[in-house]
Amino acid sequence: MQTKIGKAFALAAIAAAIGGFAPRVSADEGAPRVIHADSVKVTETVEAIDLDKRIITLKDKNGALTDLKVSDKVVNLAQVKKGDKVVAIYREALAYEVFKAGTATPSADQSMVGERAKLGDKPAADVTNVQSVTATITGIDKEHSKVTLKGPEGHEVTVKVRDPKKLDTVSVGDLVQLTYTQAFAIAVKPAKAK
Repeated sequence: MQTKIGKAFALAAIAAAIGGFAPRVSADEGAPRVIHADSVKVTETVEAIDLDKRIITLKDKNGALTDLKVSDKVVNLAQVKKGDKVVAIYREALAYEVFKAGTATPSADQSMVGERAKLGDKPAADVTNVQSVTATITGIDKEHSKVTLKGPEGHEVTVKVRDPKKLDTVSVGDLVQLTYTQAFAIAVKPAKAK
């Protein structure tokens, strides 16, 4: 599924990520540069489960208990047993590319892909959301280390550049493409046999 992203995301993504960039003449010069990448993994143990109320009690590594109300969209809740491990992984990354004028066009896109466990399996789900915006450089202020970008809907934003030397490598008319990816995976692993 692809939809247009509103000006709020486009401008926020550009403003948040425009730190350091260098131009690329074509897409086959290599992979986009990553500005930020992070991953968090949490594993908790199922302490109790109430199928009627759809509440799972989880215990973390410090012994703290948390009750979670489980959505009706989780079709395999009956497969979860006390002692099972719930593993959740969250990843995010922000990458950028700069293209010389005429090699790209302003745009904004979003796509989301998701999967869940088959009926009868332990609950599991993977969801990935990718948002991308390409904006045109309309102004460069080297004295104040700022660049002005115009998004696909015609809105402009001026942002401070983290590495002022990067402004020597770009020109008005170049395009900056930012891609923000979020991925979330959750799975229930059976308790180890004793």
